[in-house]
Amino acid sequence: MIYKDNKNIQLSFNLKKEKIYEKYDFLVSKSNKQAYKLINKWPDWESRKIIIFGDSGTGKTHLSKIWQEKTSAIILNLNKFKKIKFDNFFLKKKKFIIENISNFFDKINKNEKEHLEKHLLHFYNLIEEKKANPGRGKASKAIKELGKDPKDETIIKLMDGRYGPYVKSGKINASVPKDMNLNQVTLEIAIDLIENQKMKKKKK
Repeated sequence: MIYKDNKNIQLSFNLKKEKIYEKYDFLVSKSNKQAYKLINKWPDWESRKIIIFGDSGTGKTHLSKIWQEKTSAIILNLNKFKKIKFDNFFLKKKKFIIENISNFFDKINKNEKEHLEKHLLHFYNLIEEKKANPGRGKASKAIKELGKDPKDETIIKLMDGRYGPYVKSGKINASVPKDMNLNQVTLEIAIDLIENQKMKKKKK
């Protein structure tokens, strides 16, 4: 406050609030105590991945910053997440943080949600797979031949891949539904799956 010409003049200052994410500035409470202990227990985790959720202001971002400092993890941008090519991704990067998933999902449409959910699930499963296969991941192998495609005589195979079972015809691959028993996958079913996959590619 400044005193001028017998008047008090009050000045306002636009002071930016700096966010501090140091470990020793974290306020431990009942709501975040277990998560805080787990973050500081790294690398002695029972699992290779954790999910932290809670109300706004409970310290989720602060905890992720503490872990990032410990591990040099990278923060993945969900806007660019669907463009990631997993084949080479894990060769260069090992530790990741994805923040505000629920908030991001609230801002996108149904089709985008379905696509992103599928991509996130693949990524989630691949993290655990890399624990047992730290290289490029397991190679796909044929389970059995189902027969020939009557249209072009291409041999259709039932395959076991890194993301689960699928059917293969030439360069076209189609995932087998998760609720389907592999013994139920016949040539006719495989052809239907492949045709559906071809239709999806044409629409893109």
